[in-house]
Amino acid sequence: MDKGVQAGQKIILTGWIGLDGMQIVMDKKERELRERFSRAFLAEIKEQADRVPACPAEEVEALTGETPRPVGEGGIFAALWDLAKEEKTGLHVDLKKFPVRQETIEICELYRLNPYQLRSGGCFLIVTEDESRVVKELSARSIPAAVIGELTNNNDKIIQNGEDIRYIDRPAPDELEKIL
Repeated sequence: MDKGVQAGQKIILTGWIGLDGMQIVMDKKERELRERFSRAFLAEIKEQADRVPACPAEEVEALTGETPRPVGEGGIFAALWDLAKEEKTGLHVDLKKFPVRQETIEICELYRLNPYQLRSGGCFLIVTEDESRVVKELSARSIPAAVIGELTNNNDKIIQNGEDIRYIDRPAPDELEKIL
């Protein structure tokens, strides 16, 4: 159960980052995308929203016993910044563990968008001491979930990508604003 956050607790990300934003790009730029990508690729993008179960926060909370935090506008980087700020803690996350679909990466590359700062409606962050149980509960409901890092007892907001380490910047406007 959610008893307040503290250093050492794990951070779980549900869903696929940027998927919501990518669907909006697809809807607004479909004509341009048809010139660049195959029909099969574009059909796969359209079907993704139907295959990823929409799960409201209340259902995630009832299922896991933990309080989910929506990712939403500004993407995962904004959500992580907000989590650390609200809880007055630091965090250390592994970029390679973030669930992101290849289709999202390719659409973002085409429009020079950062998928980590792209709207991610339907994704949640969950802070827990019992990450194995929470991931198991979510997986049993076919909800993608990955442990992406943990809270720390300082103010550093660290993103690790292999050997590279950087810090999360203050949230920037959502990447959708660049093209809509």
